[in-house]
Amino acid sequence: MEEWLARLVDVPVTRTDDLEQVSAIAVGGPEAVKDVGPLDLDLVGILDADLAARRPGLAAAERALAVWMEAAGWARPNGRVVVQTNRPGDPDIQALVQGNPMRHYRAELQRRAAAGFPVGYPVFRVTGRPGLRAALDGTAPHHVLATTLGEQTVCLVTVRPEGLGVFGRVVRELVDSGIVSRVEAEPHL
Repeated sequence: MEEWLARLVDVPVTRTDDLEQVSAIAVGGPEAVKDVGPLDLDLVGILDADLAARRPGLAAAERALAVWMEAAGWARPNGRVVVQTNRPGDPDIQALVQGNPMRHYRAELQRRAAAGFPVGYPVFRVTGRPGLRAALDGTAPHHVLATTLGEQTVCLVTVRPEGLGVFGRVVRELVDSGIVSRVEAEPHL
């Protein structure tokens, strides 16, 4: 992007992480977005928003929207924001355009529930021996994703809030019996 812009304009184009020091055109990625407040820029371009939203992880869209909104704030009070996307009706793009994240959050509630990770349901990554999945089914989880990693089984377990006590008791028993070797809470899910 920096090279392409430099061929088009007669002012300096720089790639920077310090946007407060910019005097002409600056090109930066998500790492350049910091809580620096309005910079009164003439134009902020959010390029390939579709790529940012496709990053892995359940919170990828939320993180992308936060970066976009921070960058869009740099155009205040009189600048403009241009968003490059193939999906202008996407709830995340519309949340940015409207300056209101509620559209994102409403869609996100549905998306996470459909993926087996409803908001408010604790999620744990449980690692152990073969047979782990069957043992975890005894906790009556909301949802389980299981895979193998070498000789180990790794399960991502969504627990109903009211079933957290039973889940904890059963997992402690599985640790004592040697079936479970590691349990990690997934706070970002």
